[in-house]
Amino acid sequence: MDIEDFTELEVAIEAGVAVVKLNRPDRRNAWSGRMAVEYRWALHHAHTRSDVRVVVLTGAGGDFCVGADSRTLDAISADGGRYAVEPLPLPPYPEGTPDELRHNHAYPLTIGTPVIAALTGACAGAGFVLASYADLRFAARDCRITTSFAKLGLPAEYGIGWLLPRMVGLPAALELLYTARVLDGAEAARLGWVQRCHEPGEVLVRAVEFAADLARGSSAESLRVMKRQVFVDATLDLGTAYTRSVADMNSALRHPDMREGLAALRERRPTDFLADSDTSAEKL
Repeated sequence: MDIEDFTELEVAIEAGVAVVKLNRPDRRNAWSGRMAVEYRWALHHAHTRSDVRVVVLTGAGGDFCVGADSRTLDAISADGGRYAVEPLPLPPYPEGTPDELRHNHAYPLTIGTPVIAALTGACAGAGFVLASYADLRFAARDCRITTSFAKLGLPAEYGIGWLLPRMVGLPAALELLYTARVLDGAEAARLGWVQRCHEPGEVLVRAVEFAADLARGSSAESLRVMKRQVFVDATLDLGTAYTRSVADMNSALRHPDMREGLAALRERRPTDFLADSDTSAEKL
């Protein structure tokens, strides 16, 4: 699926940053089957395009994502829990993705491009899952964040029962899951689920600034390998992960990005890993 075929996402690319916007503001960006497929494709393009170094994920109209569309949930409940899978093709997983990560919501962990979620308004249920599978989360102070599951009679969805304790610790994760209480951005930051907290109206700007600095100042090859080391190699034993890291280092010694890093060090200037790449602005 090409980006121009998207109907529920909007993508704009500039200076190495792809801003991916959930675009169902009339439904407060409620998660749908088509949106899930388009998001997978947006990440696939971010992984394979040379002009994208970092993804910033946000929502249109003031909310990040209120969760699964309530009309869809009503229909599923009325039909005894049955639901149809969206009949659209999905992109392939990156080469070498282990079976443990070949799951729909884990797809962001498999690509070599960092994903930063910029959270405003409501972030609930499926939106909480979506944000949790991003690499980093920036949130507005007045953001309303909740797991939602227990209030809807649902379990911790899509691996969140495994992932959340590793992000905030076991007791905090259990409290958030059991009570589904609403956090603001500041409290989510104190727990460690959110990495940066900003004033309302500043979150997307700050997230894009951070992403642009990352795209220019950090080697895309380093980011790609580090992300694989953190998420993919976590499925391995320590000895294997260590051996792979040595191979990664030996490969990096021959990569052009190291030459730029050393040149910047000698010349006492900031690194510029976008200087020789095509990162012209594009809105699709």
